[in-house]
Amino acid sequence: MARVSAAPVRALRVLPLAGIGFAAAAGAIALSAAPLKFAVVGLAAAFGGVGALIVGRLYRLTPLLLVALAVGLTVKLDVSFLQHFEAVGQYLPSIGGGAGLTVSVALLVAAALIVAKLTGLGEASPGLRLDRPLVLTQFCFLVAGLLSLSNATDTAYLWFDTWRFAGLLLVSVAVSNLSGSDIRTLALAICALCLVQTAVAGLQYVSGSELGLSVLGEEQIVEENINFSAQRRAGGLKVHPNILGYYYEFVWPLALALALSRGPLLLRLAGAAGAASALVGVVLTLSRASWLTFPVSAALLILLVYRDRLFSRTSLIVFGLLAIVGAVAALYAGPLIWERLTADDGGSAAQRGPLNAAALALFEQFPIFGVGLNNFGNQFAVLDRTGLSRLAGLFDRSNHVVHNLHILILTEVGIVGYAAFVLVFGTGIVRGFRAARRAPVGDPLAAIAAACAVGLIAHLLHGLVDPGFRLNLGIAELLYTGLGLIAGVRAAQRRRAVEASRAVASTGMIGAARARPERNPAPRGPSRPASPGGRPPLAAYGDRS
Repeated sequence: MARVSAAPVRALRVLPLAGIGFAAAAGAIALSAAPLKFAVVGLAAAFGGVGALIVGRLYRLTPLLLVALAVGLTVKLDVSFLQHFEAVGQYLPSIGGGAGLTVSVALLVAAALIVAKLTGLGEASPGLRLDRPLVLTQFCFLVAGLLSLSNATDTAYLWFDTWRFAGLLLVSVAVSNLSGSDIRTLALAICALCLVQTAVAGLQYVSGSELGLSVLGEEQIVEENINFSAQRRAGGLKVHPNILGYYYEFVWPLALALALSRGPLLLRLAGAAGAASALVGVVLTLSRASWLTFPVSAALLILLVYRDRLFSRTSLIVFGLLAIVGAVAALYAGPLIWERLTADDGGSAAQRGPLNAAALALFEQFPIFGVGLNNFGNQFAVLDRTGLSRLAGLFDRSNHVVHNLHILILTEVGIVGYAAFVLVFGTGIVRGFRAARRAPVGDPLAAIAAACAVGLIAHLLHGLVDPGFRLNLGIAELLYTGLGLIAGVRAAQRRRAVEASRAVASTGMIGAARARPERNPAPRGPSRPASPGGRPPLAAYGDRS
């Protein structure tokens, strides 16, 4: 037999390492010439991926990935490729959905979670589960978006948004496969990072510092014309104050639900701290619509999570202390809030009605499949027959969208797409409330599901006056994470019910076996009088032949 030389084998073993080295060198050169945001994301992805592979062989990988997911949901960390800013026949940047192929930290983490589930890397129970209501409803919306291709003028924008919604489906599926303990870990991480978010927002509001903005969004502090004077608005790590308002109105019910639940002390304390920080942070955004969602969310959560302890002695004492703290806080924040709600806003609110009317007129032209997914911005001013789309010179700066999430989706994808949109969010809300109803009041997992449902309602209510998650991928990922959490809680409840039924069945079988009489009991004595010798007759022992 011919002997194979060891040199080629050694060369083959070196090739993967050499390839990684060349890739690292090329990546370093590319990142050195890229903007700071791209460098931060690239380095985080590289070191995070290598670290995940190393740690995944020693410990469970999922908790580390969940912390990274919470970071991606809190901080604006994404990069876009093949960006397509110019609309067809125009030279104005489009504002709306995806303007390129965007890759975010949350999307990368979701892909890593799915790979870990499929391969069993650091997982006790490998295997991916597809929640049918979650997947089918989102698939229907994707199909509706593709149907709107018949009217889309700029197909590139449509395909970019299709990529975005496919990524949101991936995020929700990854989160829906979490176990009960992992769901609590993710909720805890989100609440903890809300403290960091509010700290940055507070620094921006007080000092005017652009901390986070220059790295994450290349934007400056936003100033609003309120009562004929410029008022500073905090954007936090979400870059823009309106986007930060969306963030807080979802995190607020999640943190409040953990604080009101019957979970462990650490979970409740983290929830209380997160709720307090969300309450402070949303004031600094000066977002009126976000403010109005907070009391609605609090009322719903108290009824869902805390109704059995509402009038206990401890609750009354705590509510009294909170009322005192709130009264003191109102002395400082009250004048600011009142001025924002009642003072002149430079025509911001007055523009919404005419823009809604112009958008509905555009919807009448394409009622079934819409003007095209992500094609509203570049077609609004072109196809508008009312002339209201140019109100106050809004479209001198960009191809903006209408300030109404529901009208925006209705106009882009028509009646068919809006029905699918209602199906996606309506199914999630109903399942979240069912999860809260089918569990003991205050159960932590049920409280998380109820909070996500309330957060979705808050965003849809805010969407009556703003375009909502259609303007920001990070907020969309946060909402679809909520849909995934609801599906994950429902799956955990089903597993718990199956285990309980099996335990009851096994206990019943043991009890029945103990209570059942013996079929062939041993003979207790002779059936006939004993023989004179003292031994029973042979027939008493049965036939031994």
